[in-house]
Amino acid sequence: MLLVGTVGMAQPQALLIDRVVAVVGREAVLHSDLAQRLEQARSQGAKVDLEMACGELEDLLYEKLLLEQGRLDSVVVEEAQVNGELDRRIRYFASQLGGEKKLEEFYGKSIAEIKADFRQQVQDQLLVQTMQQKVTADVRLTPRDVQHFYRSIPEDSVPLINAEVEYAMVLKVPKPNEEEDRRVRRRMEEFRDAVVKGTKDFCTVAILYSEDPGSAKECGELGLVPQGVMVPEFDAVALSLKEGEVSQVFKTQYGWHFMQLIERRGEQYNARHVLMRPQVGAADLQVARELLDSLVRGIRAGSIDMGAAAQELSDDEDSKGLNGVMIDPSSNSARWDMGSLDQQTFFVLDKLKPGEVSDPQLVVMPDGTKAYRILRLIQRTAPHRANLKDDYRLIQQAAEGKARAKAVDDWVAERLKGTYVRLSAEHATCPFQHDWAKLEPTN
Repeated sequence: MLLVGTVGMAQPQALLIDRVVAVVGREAVLHSDLAQRLEQARSQGAKVDLEMACGELEDLLYEKLLLEQGRLDSVVVEEAQVNGELDRRIRYFASQLGGEKKLEEFYGKSIAEIKADFRQQVQDQLLVQTMQQKVTADVRLTPRDVQHFYRSIPEDSVPLINAEVEYAMVLKVPKPNEEEDRRVRRRMEEFRDAVVKGTKDFCTVAILYSEDPGSAKECGELGLVPQGVMVPEFDAVALSLKEGEVSQVFKTQYGWHFMQLIERRGEQYNARHVLMRPQVGAADLQVARELLDSLVRGIRAGSIDMGAAAQELSDDEDSKGLNGVMIDPSSNSARWDMGSLDQQTFFVLDKLKPGEVSDPQLVVMPDGTKAYRILRLIQRTAPHRANLKDDYRLIQQAAEGKARAKAVDDWVAERLKGTYVRLSAEHATCPFQHDWAKLEPTN
């Protein structure tokens, strides 16, 4: 693997063979790991110098120490947790790129292949998170501790809080009508029967008609997929087939499929499939709008509770379990900086008073489909200096962060006494916060 040297260099100077720059227990830190962190920082406008390189390396060393200790402690990350995190990340990156099709085009792979590529990385990251939680599990602060922390902040250092809002949403993504669903199923059954009889070639059908862009150009082939990467219905069909066998037409949340098993290796399989999605028409959109129109009238009249309606009716999986309350993923808080809202959401909320609900509005989803939503403004705060009355949760989080940082420092110092650590000569002089540069453990 060839990488560009990045540490302390304004311009790339030479291509390096990837190599180990540090070892923590049985975990190695590669030059490529560090280079990737620095390149990401550079792309975000940060100044990449020796100090930053040392800081990023220390973060990597800490993560490897957590991994090493987690494996020594036999900490297990559940498969369902890995699958859930993979799905969440796929949804997030698909939304950034404009849908799953764009994501597949960006990587040149199917969603299943992307998940398989990132599976081990996600599993390790979840193990690191689990260990971090164990390290700081005993951190508990009382209101008096929070108050003491706030009073210890110099007056000119109390942070300025921008205008913020809390809001809730009910989203309705129209479903194709039954006739359209039956039409697509009949069409798929015709293709499947033609493939089985040999009058049509599976590859040709996939290339011409499949609506899975990641696999269509590969004759529908997915590549080796671990069980659990695909939705359960897809796995169940694949694992029920013999090699070369073509399945019946079946349905998942993505549409109608049929597949042919190519091979199976233990808990992994390779299959080719064809996907067709029923399309949403203007009448289906109108049904969604009328439902939300009725909902808005009930909320405004006080006969319908929006939180209960969100739980029952909303198609937004991330917010429906929270009574429709939207959470800012960057802060994991219900309070949104007005400047971080997308333009359409900003203009709707800007016109509402706390407690008011908007009329239904048409929105375009990340995958290009259309839906309707209503928004309710829960609270708006004006720009101000942080204070205990209005910003207690924010101040509490800062106080807890400081306490967790101390717990981490103590844990690292203790674990380093009995953990083998080796650094390459070029990094051994870094001004680390902890004593990573020692050559061998003391017992």
